Amino acid sequence: MTTWRHTVAFVQPILALPIRDILVPQLTACTSKEAEELILHWHQQGTALAQTVDIWEQALEAFFQSAAVIADQWWQSIEKADFEPMASRLSWAAQNPDLLDHWFEYRRLRLHLVELGFESVVEAIETQKLVSERCIDACLLGLLDSWALKILELDPSLGQFSGKEQEAIRARFADIDEQLKHLQREQVSSRISQNNIPVGNSHGAVRDFTQLALLQREAEKKTRHVPIRSLMNRAAEALQGLKPCFMMSPMAVAQYLPAGHVEFDLVVMDEASQMRPEEALGSIARGKQLVVVGDPKQLPPTNFFSRNGGDSDTDETDASLAEDSESILEAAMPLFKLRRLRWHYRSRHESLIAFSNKAFYESNLVVYPSPHRESTEFGVKFVRVPRGRFVEQRNIEEAEVVAKAIEHHVIHRPDESLGVVAMNVKQADQIERMLEHLAKQSPQLQVALDRNQSQDEPLFIKNLENVQGDERDVIYISGTYGPMEVGGTVPQRFGPINGASGWRRLNVLYTRSKKRMQVFSSFSSTDVVVTGTSSRGVQALRDFLHFAESGRMPHIKESERAPDSDFEVAVIEMLSRHGYQCEPQVGVAGFFIDLAVRDPGQPGRYLMGIECDGAAYHSAKSARDRDRLRQSVLEQLGWNIRRIWSVDWFRNARVQIEPILQELARLRTEPAVEVEGGSTESEEVSIQQVADEQSEHAERITLEGNYSLREKLVWLEENVIRPNLPEVPVNQRLLRPAMLEALLEFLPSDRIEFQQMIPGYLRNGTDGAEGRYIDDVLLVISEQ
Repeated sequence: MTTWRHTVAFVQPILALPIRDILVPQLTACTSKEAEELILHWHQQGTALAQTVDIWEQALEAFFQSAAVIADQWWQSIEKADFEPMASRLSWAAQNPDLLDHWFEYRRLRLHLVELGFESVVEAIETQKLVSERCIDACLLGLLDSWALKILELDPSLGQFSGKEQEAIRARFADIDEQLKHLQREQVSSRISQNNIPVGNSHGAVRDFTQLALLQREAEKKTRHVPIRSLMNRAAEALQGLKPCFMMSPMAVAQYLPAGHVEFDLVVMDEASQMRPEEALGSIARGKQLVVVGDPKQLPPTNFFSRNGGDSDTDETDASLAEDSESILEAAMPLFKLRRLRWHYRSRHESLIAFSNKAFYESNLVVYPSPHRESTEFGVKFVRVPRGRFVEQRNIEEAEVVAKAIEHHVIHRPDESLGVVAMNVKQADQIERMLEHLAKQSPQLQVALDRNQSQDEPLFIKNLENVQGDERDVIYISGTYGPMEVGGTVPQRFGPINGASGWRRLNVLYTRSKKRMQVFSSFSSTDVVVTGTSSRGVQALRDFLHFAESGRMPHIKESERAPDSDFEVAVIEMLSRHGYQCEPQVGVAGFFIDLAVRDPGQPGRYLMGIECDGAAYHSAKSARDRDRLRQSVLEQLGWNIRRIWSVDWFRNARVQIEPILQELARLRTEPAVEVEGGSTESEEVSIQQVADEQSEHAERITLEGNYSLREKLVWLEENVIRPNLPEVPVNQRLLRPAMLEALLEFLPSDRIEFQQMIPGYLRNGTDGAEGRYIDDVLLVISEQ
């Protein structure tokens, strides 16, 4: 038993060895004595090996120390844990002793970088996770990272900053600011309600009633009211107490407010560029303070009926400033402190104001960009009317195209308000007459026009002189002018545009639309001849036509803006890695969104605008502009605005970008697949088709060659009208002999002249179906 225990104690250490499977079979094959001798032999060999390994480890440690080698990296350079590759590695080092100095220099520089805090960069290069050429960039990144962390540590306001908390503060500020605006209105209303309204005289004859008593009596009457001027004379204090704000024209002020009986604390004059000084003086005299509001670059007072010459008895040097000024705005500007309103609020697309901003306002307006960079719904569109002719102050062909475009718009786009502007009164009247004619032929159009008149902003058709102050979603501009015959040259007579204030009229015209401006023109920019003596209006007309035709500003080299900061670059790069194309500094003038994300399915549309807390944010003049108004205006234009704060981005960019990526995935659209007949035709395409059809139809019904007018009308009757209406009796045909002779005698050029010149019995005796060819007959006559 003792021997067995001795054997077990002797063998137990062997069983704990990793190579027991090799040693134990050798022991079991021996006798006890042989096993004891074998174990003793193993013990002696193991002792010697342990001493050798100890010497090896000491030598290896000395090698690592003397050669400044990092053990882990050195062992990683060995292909496999065996003596042969280790010996090969050492042999190669021994054969290249000249590299030893370089190695020690590298170790010295490495230690210096580690002491400076760049150990992670060095290890990334040594493990080939980073190419050595990027060492400087990586060190700079590490330095800036350490610097930023130190700043956050030393500045508690930055170190404790939270983007979510800041957004909550901004939202709360915007809400309070909005509430304050409403409270201020209520405060004014409350003060007005506390006004002391004089009761006045309520006894005796009615003619002796005054103040509130008179007003109450007049309110009870249904007829035979006191004239307004008399009412103001007898009840001025009561009226002002009840309604302290009057809105009147200068003429109404002079007519209804007796001088000396009515006085205001403040007089505000709007559209002052169109108000003559002598017209404004009466209103000024009735107030204690004056605010004059207007745009000196828009329409001056109409002077069609003013005398060309001045008063010969008045010396020019003795004239007062008011006498020498065309408007009260011009008279007031040198006398009072100016405050310029730079924010442009009307246009929902930057192209609608881009031309005027550059040509007239020296690019000084603040224009907010649209989320629709390229769209059929927004911007400036151009349609050429190839057969338009300017004859007797009218362009009938162009008016026809405009009228048909109005028809298409009011029927298919009833939710968009529409205004039409012509260059003169006769063209506006011509468009209106043609629209009335179309409405008589189309009950659908008549219903649409009736419905349109009940809207807040109904259709208007005006001339250039009286459109100031109006605005609509869509504005149609009839260029009116053109050649006197198809293919001819364009006379360089453009009415009031040739005058000194012509450019101001164009400025008014080009700034009326909120969504879209459709330009109809019978001539192009190349037809406008600009010389050294040309007026500014003619130059502006040519440049605008070029802009409308091409979409580019003349004489301006367009260039893309670079990102404002590296922070923006980092956001753009991260979004690009997720498949989104971004455009930095999106805008036209005065305001730029830091970066906008394009819609992959509709590249002309922006999915989102992303604001970074950079120059655009901290350059705002007030917290209201910065944290409420700017974003409010952008959201009204259709933008989805999100903000990334630089401190949050520095701490964890992934956390900041993830919710933006989720929202972009929700907003994006897939590329549209064109299906034949499945898309809705845009208004621009429809209008162009109208112009093209007019041109093609005119060419089809016009007999080419040296033929007389009679021969052309007969050809029209035989080749166009009769094949379509063969059943109409001869005596009811449009071009029957009697009607033909009347047409050749009177030569009417439009429907108005047709009704005025052609005898009624001829007109009434014509079959109704033939009436649709009247315009064709008039076209042939006008081109003779």
